[in-house]
Amino acid sequence: MYKTDKRTKNLTLRDIHVGDWVQVWSEMTERYSPPMKIIQIFDDGTIYLVASDEERLTPWVEDIKNADALPIDEDLLRGFGFDVRGKCTDTFGTYQSVYYQGDYLGQLRYAINDKTYLCVCGFGCDYMDELTKCMWRNHIDIKLEWKGVKK
Repeated sequence: MYKTDKRTKNLTLRDIHVGDWVQVWSEMTERYSPPMKIIQIFDDGTIYLVASDEERLTPWVEDIKNADALPIDEDLLRGFGFDVRGKCTDTFGTYQSVYYQGDYLGQLRYAINDKTYLCVCGFGCDYMDELTKCMWRNHIDIKLEWKGVKK
């Protein structure tokens, strides 16, 4: 889950909302944190983050310049509790149906150049912040909680 090669899409205050999941880049270690949930946003670019709802009393304080988007892939979805089932192929590529708590949510698509995104309600989501916005717009009520990935 930790990436050390390069940073993903850097986020701005206009990109994020309370409840979005991001990753924090550390200049010192040159790697990402586990997924963190935004619980507060301030005009000066300061954001408060937690790894889980149980940690709300001791948030991680970070500058928005260090927060990057979380690219969607199968490991990330499993870490958020998604259950990946089934498989189908069409002219655009191979899909794996993605379920969460037993309800159909979308399809994880593997397309040209191994590009991965989650298709929800007809909208393609490359990053977790896009997925949470899409679910909110389409009244999909799913509580996302980072559970981690077993390797």
